[in-house]
Amino acid sequence: MTKPSGKVNLADFDNALTVREDMLNRISPSNILTKWTTLVMNKINPLNKELFSFTEGTLQSLIDELRTEQENVRVLFMDVLIDNSSIIDKQQYVQLHQALLIRLLDKLYAYQQNKIVTERIIELYNEVSRHLQNTLDFIEDFLSNYFDRNEKIPALYFTIYKEEVKKQLKKITLTLRKNDHVDKYLADGIIEFIHQFANIRSTNITYVELSYIKKLLNELLVDKALASTKSLRETLYYFNFNEDNFISYEYERLTSHLNNLSTNIEKINLLRFEQKNINQLSVKLDCTYLKFMPSLKKQINGWIDEEVKFLETEHLPVKINESNNEVENKVHTSLSVSKLALLIRLMVIDKIIINRTVAPMLRIIVKMFTTLQTENISFGSLETKYHAPDKATINTVKDILYKWIKILDKL
Repeated sequence: MTKPSGKVNLADFDNALTVREDMLNRISPSNILTKWTTLVMNKINPLNKELFSFTEGTLQSLIDELRTEQENVRVLFMDVLIDNSSIIDKQQYVQLHQALLIRLLDKLYAYQQNKIVTERIIELYNEVSRHLQNTLDFIEDFLSNYFDRNEKIPALYFTIYKEEVKKQLKKITLTLRKNDHVDKYLADGIIEFIHQFANIRSTNITYVELSYIKKLLNELLVDKALASTKSLRETLYYFNFNEDNFISYEYERLTSHLNNLSTNIEKINLLRFEQKNINQLSVKLDCTYLKFMPSLKKQINGWIDEEVKFLETEHLPVKINESNNEVENKVHTSLSVSKLALLIRLMVIDKIIINRTVAPMLRIIVKMFTTLQTENISFGSLETKYHAPDKATINTVKDILYKWIKILDKL
């Protein structure tokens, strides 16, 4: 027998390294996700009739293989992004995989709503979803710099979280209902907002939006936040809660204070004092409810500034002929103030009217339009009905819109 020489064969060593590199090049996160796509879109699709004849062994084999691939894909992601200089845009690379995982999770959620699937198949979908979600959570936690937080969250994840919101809603409702130190209208508004979110049907909620709601609700569950109207308002300003109903509440709160004063000087002083207090409230950095709308402070400041300008203006006597000319220069309508206000709000929501602040725009409407009842619309009346339309007006405007559709069909 020939004894080993003890020397390393460099040619064999180089060949071994080449084989290992080839294997690494063939196995990548993209390869595994491509395989998962085939699995979800084809193999376990309810339209695949063979799915329902799979044995328990076949199903378990699928799950075991997926579990192994899930563990491997984490290591592969880190290897590819840390050691692979050939990937120039790492953010795009991660976000493409993120979007694909969300798409697959939404597919599995849709499959579970299909009436033809059995409990056995639903268990399979749950298990596959769990592994895909674990991979997505890994990307969010360990590759957060590249993660797209403006992407929608998976439908199943949001459905599960809404159940948690319902539990939090019960706690917040109980706390607010038994607390006489919180304004009833403000408390009801917060409860209604959370209720609507917990029952929302849309699944197009982004990671940013969900994160905002989570932080806000967690803060509201702290006893201090719901202790009084003052502390609740401070919390909402801190989170830049620029939601329409809360802004309307703030307008009405300030208006009610103004109505208790008799002179313009007193009203101006009150508004400036309120403005000072609001501007001194703390605000969480890079935090907002509606990103496409101005911040809460900016909208309230705009409203206060317009009110102060109006109060500072001295109304001089107007000659009769000038008054008549003003009326002739207006647009005459057969609408009521409430209907006009609602139609304007529809145009603002639909971004037909794109003024940055509402109050100045409403002052222009007051000057330009008349209603069936009056030639001089009250700014306060129009503003109140703009922010708080009643159900009767909403139904009447619906009838108007239906009538417009019929008219359009005839044009």
